[in-house]
Formats: sequence, structure tokens, C-alpha cells
Amino acid sequence: MLISLTLFLMLEEKLNNFVNRCKEIGLKITPQRIAVYEVLLKSENHPTVEEIYEKVKEKYPYVSLATVYRTLETLEKIGLAKKVCFWGNSARYDANVSEHHHLICEICGKIEDIELDQNLNIPENLKGFKTEGYSVNIYGICPECLNRNS
Repeated sequence: MLISLTLFLMLEEKLNNFVNRCKEIGLKITPQRIAVYEVLLKSENHPTVEEIYEKVKEKYPYVSLATVYRTLETLEKIGLAKKVCFWGNSARYDANVSEHHHLICEICGKIEDIELDQNLNIPENLKGFKTEGYSVNIYGICPECLNRNS
């Protein structure tokens, strides 16, 4: 798969940011950690831990599933990844950490990022909760599943 120069430079910048962030907090930089983040950055489909593990294993056959789990938890903790959860399926991960929303196919589980026209103004304190972020999940059936079921 060929990636554009712009995409390559963005990927390099994000990987460098990850390395610098690890150095700041005293986290050991390992090839496996970098590979996990790289797979997540290149992914367009909000992969599960198992999907990331399978991709990383192609390059590092001895990587463990536990390493991938821990790395994703670390990425989430340091603000470089978000966990995308929805009922009935495994958690998925997203390298896009900006406030955004998701379209979720109820048949195949495909997740796509979407931007809504209106900005949601979520209060900092909502029903006693200290809010820290938000994501709206919109459920439906993707075009591929619609075509298969026609």
C-alpha cells in the first residue's frame, strides 16, 4: 500500500511525538510499543486489541497480547489514543484523540469518525459528574451491509 508524502510526514510527526512523550514521563521506548502505535495510526477502522496484535505480530512474532493491551492502556493514559466502546462488542481504539463522534454499523461493527454540524456544549459539571470529554455514537447500517442485505 502506497501512502502519500503528507500522510507519511504526519505519521512520522506523531511517532516522534510519542517518543518524546515517553521520554518526558520516563517510559521505556521499545520497538513493540512503537509498532502498536504505528498500527493504530495507520488504521482507518478503529481496530480491536486483537486486530492490532495480529498486525504487530507480523513484524514482531514474539510480541504478546498482554504487551499490546498494556501499550494501548498507556497510550490512552498519556492522551495519544482513545478507547471507543459500544454495547455488545469489544473495545476499539482510535488514534484520533480530538473530540469527535462515531457512526457504528449494527451488523458488521464498522466504526467511522464523523463531524457533526453543531457543536455540543457539554457543561463541566453535569448531574454531579466532572465531565472530561464526550463522544456521540450514532447506530445504523453501513452501505456495504445494506447492499449485502438487498
